[in-house]
Amino acid sequence: MHAVWHLLEIVYVTTNSGLSASVVPYYMEWLNFNFPAPAAADGERIIGSSPDSNALAQNPDVWPYVQKLALRGHVTTVANMLERIAPAQVLSAAASRWARELAQTARDMPLASSDETSGSFNARWRRWNSGLQSMATNIGSMLDKADDDALSALAMVVDVMRGDADSISRVGDTWQDVLGAVLLYSEPTAQTERLPALAQLVLEQFESDDFTLVDRTLAALVRHELPEFLVYCNQIDAWLSAHVSDLMQHIGILDSCRRVFKVEPREHYLVFLGERYLTHEGLWRVAMDYFGLCRTRVSQNIMGEYIVRMPLESDRKAQQVLRVCERYKLTEAMERVHRQLGRQKWQRGRLGAAIAHFVRVNDSSAVGQICDQLWAEYLASGQLTYGPIIDSVLATSAHDRVRFLTVYRDFHECYKGGEFKRAGKLLLSILVGEIAPSHAVPDLLVDSIPLLEGDALVFGADDTLELMRCAESVAQSLVDSDV
Repeated sequence: MHAVWHLLEIVYVTTNSGLSASVVPYYMEWLNFNFPAPAAADGERIIGSSPDSNALAQNPDVWPYVQKLALRGHVTTVANMLERIAPAQVLSAAASRWARELAQTARDMPLASSDETSGSFNARWRRWNSGLQSMATNIGSMLDKADDDALSALAMVVDVMRGDADSISRVGDTWQDVLGAVLLYSEPTAQTERLPALAQLVLEQFESDDFTLVDRTLAALVRHELPEFLVYCNQIDAWLSAHVSDLMQHIGILDSCRRVFKVEPREHYLVFLGERYLTHEGLWRVAMDYFGLCRTRVSQNIMGEYIVRMPLESDRKAQQVLRVCERYKLTEAMERVHRQLGRQKWQRGRLGAAIAHFVRVNDSSAVGQICDQLWAEYLASGQLTYGPIIDSVLATSAHDRVRFLTVYRDFHECYKGGEFKRAGKLLLSILVGEIAPSHAVPDLLVDSIPLLEGDALVFGADDTLELMRCAESVAQSLVDSDV
């Protein structure tokens, strides 16, 4: 996958100007990093088994190794190997001479710099390549007169470095090898727009039936056949197609795929990958992020349906789910989760937490039922113990039942503390404000009796009239219920 991603970056993301716009150094770096050749172990073995230059020159593996080095652009190593071979007495004088000449030529290979003009570099390159052409002509003349295996092998190295297409094809094992050498030695300033034409010429030399899936993917990329490239990416891995299509969208090259695909490719592959992750329980959060990148109705529906079916085993898991809902604006799913959590907390006796969840979704009925439960527990025990529960939700709830329990708790504390006047005002505010449930009004009126009978004047005339009105209302409701 790295090879595919890396090459996509080189072809479509890496942009520069001048000589640095050449794709060649980036392609060669990609090639040698992802498909290293020849193996360093081969060079160590060849040198290790050859104690001197004569043994090295006679080693049957040395010339194929040098040719592979040249093909991959390892010109410094080529020069080092030739300098080791050149002193060998088993070589002809011509082979020794041209080995030294080629070693120096390899070291002199022009390298582009960012502050050099294209004209200047091309002039240096033509002079260097002209030297190789002359060298090939001279070596060829010598070989016409006499057979010389070493000189013939050396000629192949020269031919590769001068950009001879047939020689490059004979030495190269893969189309990636051949394309790299063609770029390096024939078109060293080629830009990415040149890749499709060059790649096509190279690929025609190989049997596509022998290509691996990665070969097909890379070939489609260098030919700029993006729909085919994206399909191959998905065959390699769903992660790759999702991320590649996302990158293609961001750099503006996905339109060619949209004209071919029946679905929106980026969203299709992101959803596909997200669904794959949903099969692993521990990766649900990752899946949500992939769905969230789509921001389509389909992805929103998948997220919502999955979330409401998730088991919420812990508060930590519940908070993660709610954060996902908030981040991706899954309003309906968030409401259902809050209701589910509210019911869970209610069943477990965590009434404050339950109220908080029901308040978030404006479920007045559930909030009222829990408050009624707290009131009933108080009446049954005579102990007002719900204070901490109410305090925990005061900041988030303005529900009448919550206010009723809060004010009644304050009344209770004032009464116990001997603040009868303040207690009376609080009790009257509950009755006048009608924030108490109707079934609690009789109990509140009973609480007013000690304040009416006390030595201190707690209620004025108007207050007493309000109490009487409430009492009459209770009496009338009892009559109505009997009827």
